[in-house]
Amino acid sequence: MIVSNTSRFDETELPMLLAESPALRPHERTWSFMIERTIRDIADVERYDDAAIVTLRDRMDAFSAPLLTEALDRLLDAGVVRFIIDLSSVRVVDADGDYPLLHLLKCTQTSDCTVTLVCPEGNPIRIFYEMMHLDTLFTMAPSLDYALATSEFAVEV
Repeated sequence: MIVSNTSRFDETELPMLLAESPALRPHERTWSFMIERTIRDIADVERYDDAAIVTLRDRMDAFSAPLLTEALDRLLDAGVVRFIIDLSSVRVVDADGDYPLLHLLKCTQTSDCTVTLVCPEGNPIRIFYEMMHLDTLFTMAPSLDYALATSEFAVEV
């Protein structure tokens, strides 16, 4: 259905038009150059019993969001309840790049899970998270060593 400026449309059709719009679900997009990418291209994942350290590289964007969401869901399904997400190397985050972390936070709210984000003071990502008050949703740590020392599990890195 094409809606022009001069035509009127039934308001009941609007939800259907919005639901069909691919622009409203960017985290589900798949581009041809994304097919060969794996989680190893965007992050390192270290698993320790019921804990995981996920170290992200360079970008958190619409292109990495589906892979990261899938990897975090797999960790949750495998019984991981303590997450340390290292954002120290991340330099770019777009609105879609935040989706996997917010999804993880939502999935862990009803259980005994913990999510700690490692992001040094002065890092542009930390400044952005503080500006958007996302630092109130997550436990923030200035370094991986600090996160490990203050977390409930002891991991030697």
